[in-house]
Amino acid sequence: MNQRLKENNLFRLSKMAEKTGISVHCIRTYVYQGLIQISDRTVGGLLLFNESAIERLGLIKMARDAGVPLAKISCLLSASDNGNIEETNTSMSELNQYIEDTLSKVSVFEQSLLTLISKDALPIVSSSYRIYSFGY
Repeated sequence: MNQRLKENNLFRLSKMAEKTGISVHCIRTYVYQGLIQISDRTVGGLLLFNESAIERLGLIKMARDAGVPLAKISCLLSASDNGNIEETNTSMSELNQYIEDTLSKVSVFEQSLLTLISKDALPIVSSSYRIYSFGY
């Protein structure tokens, strides 16, 4: 079995979780939702994945870590998988708009915090507390 995995460059679910830092449960969810595809199964039914699934999980993880909703990630990947350039471009535009909106909200929140701190309006935050710029 291990020889077959090596020959076909396949990885078990546990190895995928280890390589990507994504939990086994999340990977199973992504499989169920069609975000990633299994390459094969063992005789015992264990899921096997190829290298492209690891790359795809990396993209999903990066987007999720940035707060992108799974639905938006799914739309982009689906459009890309279908080879539909127009749909992919639309999905990319929507994703870019989502990111711009989110950055704008973070900026407004940052300014609100700075205002509150300058007025000592936050009792749990000392006046020596410094807000670091997010650099957006």
